[in-house]
Amino acid sequence: MKTKAAIVEKQGGDLRIEEVDLRDPGSGEVRVRVEACGICRSDLHAIDGGESVRFPAVLGHEGAGVVDALGPGVETLAKGDRVILSWTPACGTCAPCARGDVHLCVKLRMSADPGGPMTWDGTELDRFMALGAFSEHVVVPASMAIPMGPTIPAPQACLIGCGVMTGFGAATNTAEVRWGETVAVIGCGGVGLSAIQGARVAGAGKIFAIDPIEARRKAALQAGATDALDADGGVAHVVEATGGGVDAAIECVGRSETMLDAFRAIRPGGRAIVVGLAMMADTLSIAPIMFLTERSIKGSTYGSANPALDFPKLITLYEQGQLDLDSLVSKTRPLAEVNEGIAEMREGQMTRVVLTF
Repeated sequence: MKTKAAIVEKQGGDLRIEEVDLRDPGSGEVRVRVEACGICRSDLHAIDGGESVRFPAVLGHEGAGVVDALGPGVETLAKGDRVILSWTPACGTCAPCARGDVHLCVKLRMSADPGGPMTWDGTELDRFMALGAFSEHVVVPASMAIPMGPTIPAPQACLIGCGVMTGFGAATNTAEVRWGETVAVIGCGGVGLSAIQGARVAGAGKIFAIDPIEARRKAALQAGATDALDADGGVAHVVEATGGGVDAAIECVGRSETMLDAFRAIRPGGRAIVVGLAMMADTLSIAPIMFLTERSIKGSTYGSANPALDFPKLITLYEQGQLDLDSLVSKTRPLAEVNEGIAEMREGQMTRVVLTF
């Protein structure tokens, strides 16, 4: 079939809307008519060459839509099902999937394997995170399309597909925040605000939000932070206010210096969680003697989530009013205005610009 997609032809380039060819879904695949897709900072990272994307490519990995075609053998979904796209293949056969760590599936790729379903003038298009949801339609494995039910709006639902799950899960799954614990979240964009909400839902007694932008600090307080601090001096304030550091610190910026800040913000025996996506060449230096105090630092991919189980939980929390997704949608734009949306996200003032179809 013919469909429209936003294509980036080279590193640092603008996106252009073009008609592309999309093959029918194969065995175990579904075609999804995309209704909404968030512009995530990882998409900006990919445009700038920070990911292993092959150009030309279709970005977008935070999508939601409606199943409109089924490939042979698909029994878990039906035409008309509303779904959130997940970027873990969850193949079910590799060692991580077998032990329940589907977020670490060995088939997870920033860049899709060759032989994908989308071409443009005879040239195969790479699809970021094997999704490429800056497109009116996508073809994906059925395991990457998670049912979302009839009630949640698509612009809110799509955020669960990446930013919300990544941040919320970093607090509840990776950091395993417990009732009454103290938490610091460094970086209060969409992922950081979701981490704050995860810590709040988990019952954290004190949540420190650290960000250099005043509007984000205000948003952090709305999301459930008890204290909002400027990045300048924020970590020192946290250590002093807690008498030695927080139980858990969650880094959501993607810079080596903020990762080190997260480690410095935790108490002896505390845990620092790195969520932010750093550039490939970045390095992090920590004095080994610091580990004698049983401080730990750990990465977090996709909030250590099993989307098939965790997405429905987040939807339920939203429906119960315990998870705020509405305020995370700063603005919606049509696909034709994707470059304007990317420019707005680069300015750093908006939580999410969502493309609607």
